[in-house]
Parts: sequence; C-alpha cells; structure tokens
Amino acid sequence: MSKPSREQIQRAVSYFEQAEAIWIGAGAGLSVAAGVDFSDEKSFARDYPGMLQYGVRRKLDMMGVWDLPQELTWGYYLPHVKETRFGEVRGGVYKQLLRLAEQCGNYFVKTTNADGLFERNGFPKPRIFTPQGDYCRYQCLTPCTQETWSTESLFATFLPLVDKRTQQLPRGMHPKCPRCGGPTFLNVRGGDWFVETPYEEESARHAEWLAKHVKKRLLVLDLGSGFNTPMWIRWPAENLVAEHPNARLVRVNLHNPEVPSAIADRAVSFASGADVVIDAVLRERLLRARSDSATL
Repeated sequence: MSKPSREQIQRAVSYFEQAEAIWIGAGAGLSVAAGVDFSDEKSFARDYPGMLQYGVRRKLDMMGVWDLPQELTWGYYLPHVKETRFGEVRGGVYKQLLRLAEQCGNYFVKTTNADGLFERNGFPKPRIFTPQGDYCRYQCLTPCTQETWSTESLFATFLPLVDKRTQQLPRGMHPKCPRCGGPTFLNVRGGDWFVETPYEEESARHAEWLAKHVKKRLLVLDLGSGFNTPMWIRWPAENLVAEHPNARLVRVNLHNPEVPSAIADRAVSFASGADVVIDAVLRERLLRARSDSATL
C-alpha cells in the first residue's frame, strides 16, 4: 500500500468539486476497506472450523464453488450470509463515501458486492444497482421459477442444525425450492441458472441515470474493482471516461491501480485502500472550505 501524495489528493478533490454527477463503481476492495476480509485465515478457522477438513482456509476459497452437496453448501453459507449480509454494519468508509456523494447530490452506485453495505449505510436503494446479485435472496438452481425468497427467513429453521464439526446440515435437511422441491442457492451470479428478475428494475434505473448524465461533467469512481469480473465495474468505468471528454476517473485499487494511457490525462489513481483515500479527500475538501470561509 502506498500513501497518497498531496498532489494526487488535490487532483481528486478538483474532480469532485467540478463534478455535476458521480458514478460510483465498487468492487470487493471497498468492502475489504470496511473490514470485510475474505482472505483472513485466522478468523475463518475460528468461525468455520468444520471447513478446514475440506481444504478450505478462507472465505475467498468458497467463491465460485457451486457444486458441493446441499447440506455442506448451506451449512457454510447460512452462517456466512448471516454474518456478512445481516450482521454488524461495518460502515466507516461507506458513510464517508456517502458524505462525498451527498456533497455533489447527484450520484448512482453500481456494485458487484452482495453484502448490502451501501444500503445498510444509508445509500438510498433506488440509487443502487447490484448486477451480481444479493445475499439477501435465494433461488431455485434449476431454475423452475423467476421467484426468489428471503435468505433471512431460513436462519431460525436451519442455523441451529449446522454441525460445527462438519459444517453440514443433517442429510436431506436443507433449503429446497418451494415450487419444485429441488436444490437451491443464493441469488448471486454464478451460471446460467442465475435469476436476473430482481435486478431488472435496478438496471433500468441505472441506464436511465447514465443516459441523463453521461455527457455532463461526470466523475467516475472505481473503488476496489480488479480483474475477477472486470466487465461489471473496471472496464465500464474506463469506457465512460474514454467515450465522454467531460468525464474524469478516480481509481482506487491496492493491487491494480493502472489506468489506460489513452485516458491518463483525465484520471488519477491510487494504490491505496479506499478508506485511506476517501478520508484524505474529505479532509482536503474541509480544509479548502475553511480556507474559503476565512477569505470572505
């Protein structure tokens, strides 16, 4: 992690001050900055000891794994979802980001994170698009229906049945599709079984907002999106700036802060945590406001 320079922060602040609208694109790195760490082996061993026997050492190892027995799938994911989606609201960096967004007043969020932290930290739901899904819903894996159901409604029935030694539910005791009785999973994008229906209205609002604001002085924030699924945040952020001369890019990424050379003169990037950068931008804006007040 590198410490942002004063010059970098001042450039980012100037983009914020000039912006007529802000497009916020957020990947896993933003939630990491809020304390949601999918790579922490110590806490994983403490909270999910039964998973160690399967060679799983961290939450990150379970990402993209869809073909386990239902008893193990739900034995792991139910406590994980309760902790990540419905547990303690870790919000420092999200609340600071909301302050910045509200200073502009015109913003929209597109995030691949399924943890609901934008909404739980005060961002209005109509301003959020979650194309990768949301842990708050589960669905049929066939799928036999476009319906989805509340994951939270499963906790009382199934969480007490999870065997901590094996991280499994009793055989045959797992959430089943209310329609066909078949296997189920979280309503998150992982294959052609993903039910898009809950996000169609979000997608339409997002497209309408972009169409209305894309030719204005648009500030594009790319916070913590890497190359696991770059088609959702990283590449759209770059394309918005490349295609619209009035747009500016602020990219924050610990591991992949690079910006295409074609838009480098309209961008600033940080190899730092989002919490560090957002805090520094807020402080600089406050200093400028105080300075302006003192000169009046």
